[in-house]
Amino acid sequence: MKMRFLIYLFCFTICFQTAIIQAQKQGCTDPHATNFDLYAVENDGSCKYRPVILTPPFAFELPHEVRETSGLVFHNNLLWTHNDSNHLPILYALDTTTAAVVQRVEIANGSNVDWEEITKDETYLYIGDFGNNAGARKDLRIYRLRLDQLPETGDASIQAEIIDFSYPDQTDFSRSRTHNFDCEAFIAFNGHLYLFTKNRGDQQTKLYRLPAEPGTYVAEFTDVFDSKGLITASAYNAEHNEITLIGYVNQIWTPFMWLLYDFEGDDFFGGNKRRIDLINLVTTQTEGVCYLDGKNLLISSEESKTFSARVFHFNTAPYTDHPGSNSLSFAGKSHLAIIYDSLNQKQLQLHFNNARKEDARIDVLDDIGQIVHREHVKFKKRSDSWVMINLEHLPSGKYEVVFMNPKQTLSIPFELP
Repeated sequence: MKMRFLIYLFCFTICFQTAIIQAQKQGCTDPHATNFDLYAVENDGSCKYRPVILTPPFAFELPHEVRETSGLVFHNNLLWTHNDSNHLPILYALDTTTAAVVQRVEIANGSNVDWEEITKDETYLYIGDFGNNAGARKDLRIYRLRLDQLPETGDASIQAEIIDFSYPDQTDFSRSRTHNFDCEAFIAFNGHLYLFTKNRGDQQTKLYRLPAEPGTYVAEFTDVFDSKGLITASAYNAEHNEITLIGYVNQIWTPFMWLLYDFEGDDFFGGNKRRIDLINLVTTQTEGVCYLDGKNLLISSEESKTFSARVFHFNTAPYTDHPGSNSLSFAGKSHLAIIYDSLNQKQLQLHFNNARKEDARIDVLDDIGQIVHREHVKFKKRSDSWVMINLEHLPSGKYEVVFMNPKQTLSIPFELP
């Protein structure tokens, strides 16, 4: 009896420890990735993706007045932009239907040394006068104004609050074309401003943090990311907690995008990092990006020798959504069906036709895309297979079940009574 008890205790301990290890397993949690791990629970930022090359749809040409557009933000159903160095300190509001300038707002106490970016949070608009092409500037500045200071119609001249800053690791201010202290991108996040540098020296981007309050600060260095190109603009989507960075490859002038998502807090580079190359827009200098609604973006480019200043559309959903959200398809004749138990309609039978002989995972998502149930299954042979899934713990409502293995993904919506 004692020996049997010890054996049971040993087996229980091993199973319990195994369950803990599996529950805490880190790895790639994105089914889009080539190294997706079915059993990973915590995303460790290791996801790898196949190359993506695309040409974003053309939206409209920009007026000559904003031919050197260098930042975008969407507010009050208008697209706000500005020009960069050696222009007036003016924000321009554009009608997104006609592309006409409908408002001009001057920063009365400001100057445009080199305005390179514009961003906002729920209360304020921020203008980044921190362009630093030669690396010699000691007057890096951000202008802050309340969103309710912007008139709903007509032109205006307003006073802005001022944030001055410097980089903690810059000691050499001699002119250079290979330095790492230029900046053309920042976002507002949780009461701070986060700057993504445009590193001319190593084509990476450094991340610095500043308080989003008026004052003079030494920026705090927080991270670095090998962007493999010069970052020229950024946008944060608070609804979906994702960031889009845009830029171009130095001296080649090929534009690209980085989509950052599934990160925790301000560890922006700790989640998924997916690159989109826009090689068909070579010599297009992309300079501004903003979210409109959902995951729809606008990307602006300034006037160049080969292109007029223009704006493009882009939607991040196919690249950053959970596969169940857009029902990814795959080659082959496999399909998924749901059959309700005649006695208990929260006891589902899932039928997989032509299922692969591999480990698989089943996720149940609620109507806002949150995973509310997860199971792992193993098919011993390639054939029709049935899986029973008990969802009695879930309330009535609309759901989606997603079946996935390393080579295929299937999803189907359903409703629990």
